[in-house]
Amino acid sequence: MQTVDRHLLTIIAESLLEHRLIDDVKRLGARGYSIAQVRGEGATGWTIESWEGQSVRLDTVVTDAVADAILDHLSAHYFEHYAVVAWITPVRVARPERY
Repeated sequence: MQTVDRHLLTIIAESLLEHRLIDDVKRLGARGYSIAQVRGEGATGWTIESWEGQSVRLDTVVTDAVADAILDHLSAHYFEHYAVVAWITPVRVARPERY
């Protein structure tokens, strides 16, 4: 089976941003996403879950252009003001028309 390169974009954010992030990634070109509640500790050494609940993890598989657009949007609107981190992992997918 032939596969093509795409990017798995992962966003970890405070739960109050869940619906906004879903709307944003879809508007910016993601065709789908998976979301789950997560918990952990980051570089600051503290967690937000003690007063805000668990964080959310949003995963979406996207093209280069969509990944760049989403990261630019996160940088402009979220990183400075909220507990949000994001990263890209290269992936190879079957059925590339779905992404």
